[in-house]
Amino acid sequence: MEIRIEQYRPEYEDVWDKFIEEKSVNGSFLQERRFLNYHENGKFKDDSLLFFEKTNLIAVCPACVTNEDGKKVFFSHQGSTYGGIIVEKELLRVDKLRSLYEVFEKYLKDNGFQKCILKATMDLLCQYPQDLLKFFMTYSGYREIKELNIYIDFERYKQDILCNFSKMKKRNINKCIEMGMELRKLEAKEEISMFHKILSKNLMKYNTKPVHSLDEMLDLKKRLKNEIEFYGVYYNGQLMAGTMVFIFEKAKCAHTQYLASDPDYLKLNAMSFVYYKMIQIYIERQFRYLSWGTATEHGGEVINWNLANNKEEFGSIHGINSIFEKEFY
Repeated sequence: MEIRIEQYRPEYEDVWDKFIEEKSVNGSFLQERRFLNYHENGKFKDDSLLFFEKTNLIAVCPACVTNEDGKKVFFSHQGSTYGGIIVEKELLRVDKLRSLYEVFEKYLKDNGFQKCILKATMDLLCQYPQDLLKFFMTYSGYREIKELNIYIDFERYKQDILCNFSKMKKRNINKCIEMGMELRKLEAKEEISMFHKILSKNLMKYNTKPVHSLDEMLDLKKRLKNEIEFYGVYYNGQLMAGTMVFIFEKAKCAHTQYLASDPDYLKLNAMSFVYYKMIQIYIERQFRYLSWGTATEHGGEVINWNLANNKEEFGSIHGINSIFEKEFY
């Protein structure tokens, strides 16, 4: 099997996105150009790759070039939650993947890369198990970094939503209902702007900022009308908490990219009401999974115990997100 690599060029945009949408088994809109291109020009030095067998596109890898302690790093991808090598089903054979990884590593070495980082797609989003892909990563000398993901599998969920919750969360939800809290879909620029303010205010205590600026959020909403949704919980006409949700229709999975509550009103437990309403909404829409995101930091080395415990109290279970790293000498 002869495989050749081509670097991404703008004329490949439609071919790339069509491959992700129609042929890949482990790709999502987060690896499509229509998502990646929201980054302003110059923010990342692109080094995305296309893998061809003759004229047939069989895999892609969204990536950028970064520098880490003076080392040239191939990073897939710094501008997205997931990256990695995205393949078609026919490539899930030991002989074919061996050929792919040999060509890939030759490219990295020939282009002077000293390190490679690949953020694999979350298993919940894959059309087929990616065990073979992960095996070949470790077989090829990559170190696997594991992050703890927390999610709900609605096929393992009790029909009465509150029966899945801890006693404390049940009390919180009943209190929110008694107070008259309501959930609204955030559509207008002013509504999303208010959510971004709450998110920024929330992150100030960690001396950090949202990954996405308000303008980027609005741009993403315009680019990805069917894949991004915003919701907010209101009390007495004021936004108390909210979420930005990524929708993966093919996988029947919703993922809360951001969850934030106004720190001045934490005692009202509006965030618990956000969780409750998200569960309600995606059950009604017959989704299989609702992902709350990871509860680990610093590459899985630190568990955020409070965050993990909070997510578990809604009847959540656990999965592993994998990041693969390798250094070249």
